[in-house]
Amino acid sequence: MLSLITGLFLFLGIHSISIIAEDFRNTMAAKSENGWKIIYSLISVVGIVLIAKGYAALRLEPVLVYVPPYWLKHLTYLLMLPAMVLFVAPYLPGKIKQVTQHPQLIAVKLWAFSHLLVNGMLADVIIF
Repeated sequence: MLSLITGLFLFLGIHSISIIAEDFRNTMAAKSENGWKIIYSLISVVGIVLIAKGYAALRLEPVLVYVPPYWLKHLTYLLMLPAMVLFVAPYLPGKIKQVTQHPQLIAVKLWAFSHLLVNGMLADVIIF
């Protein structure tokens, strides 16, 4: 579990720098744009590897957080339909992007929420 949490911390932490510490990011990029991109990429890759390793380890010894009712499976299928449409919407002609502003973000939120509905294991709850 430690590797999963560490991986999430690294991955989300480095991606949050642009939101929380914009001055720090701009300073690093001004010093060396390529150097900053390399550091950013390496930390992201290490985070993803740790997430995958931790998730796999937690799946070997599953901890049940909740038992989802069977009917939520159907709701998940229903939520995934607009999620798929919203995910590709920025690349297709139409007004979905104009109306929703960030259709891929909404799609990822729908995807994660729908997966939380049907996956009650600890590893899944942490990831989603």
